Amino acid sequence: MIPKAKEIIIKTKKRLFGANIGNNVSVFQGSGLDFSEIREYKIGDDVKKINWKVTARVNKPHVNIFYEERELNIVLCFLVSGSIYFGSVRQKQELMSEVLALIGYSAIKNSDKFHAIFFDEKIIKRFAPTKSQKLLYAILEEALMLDALGKKVDFEALQEYLLHSLKQKSIIFLVGDFLQDEIDLSLLGAKHEVYAVIVRDKFEEEPKLIGENALIDLDTLKEFKVTFDEGVIKEYQKAMQKHDKNLSMHFLQNQVEFVKIYTDEEPYFKLANLFRVK
Repeated sequence: MIPKAKEIIIKTKKRLFGANIGNNVSVFQGSGLDFSEIREYKIGDDVKKINWKVTARVNKPHVNIFYEERELNIVLCFLVSGSIYFGSVRQKQELMSEVLALIGYSAIKNSDKFHAIFFDEKIIKRFAPTKSQKLLYAILEEALMLDALGKKVDFEALQEYLLHSLKQKSIIFLVGDFLQDEIDLSLLGAKHEVYAVIVRDKFEEEPKLIGENALIDLDTLKEFKVTFDEGVIKEYQKAMQKHDKNLSMHFLQNQVEFVKIYTDEEPYFKLANLFRVK
């Protein structure tokens, strides 16, 4: 295992075992069971399933009855664009890899299937659904080592691929910087439980560049020169704010939960808060 992957795995395990939500070693909440009904307690029932509120109200022991344990299908789409190569604190690609490790390890420890997909304008690599920690290490290495430069995400192709390839209702995590225009996830949000994890660097939203600067578009690798002054920076910030406002509105209208994580932030707490909202 490459050193950075090993470092992220160790950090992930410490975080999940040291500050996990409730008793679950997971960022996910819930027991993985579908609730069915409440009935009166019978000899042999699991005392852990006693519903104490109902028991106190009717003065007879009652238990919660569940359907068979359901196995969640957790799908993480690692959105590959040249812009994830950027970072003033650490690269967005590294932060995305840490998010992948947290979600993947949580799913596997929760006995759910974890399915990883790397996508730009088409599928780059797909890992079959797994409950194996060893395969998670290979997925993490792929995330850290892939060459993102010169790539961009085609969200229309991504949505079409997921709608046709996922046969069962899934929990889908889309992890990327979401800087592209014309992002439409309406059909995906209607069919699956979708979460967008927006990874950004604060320098992207508040650039501190004055004077003439030579820049490279990491999605196309084209070089260009821009002269920055206060007016140019303000217009850039307005455009970025408008983009993110439209993105947020689209997510809210289409049942897509979302969170933004910056490269100088700890992703575990942001992901934990996302699930507490649910």
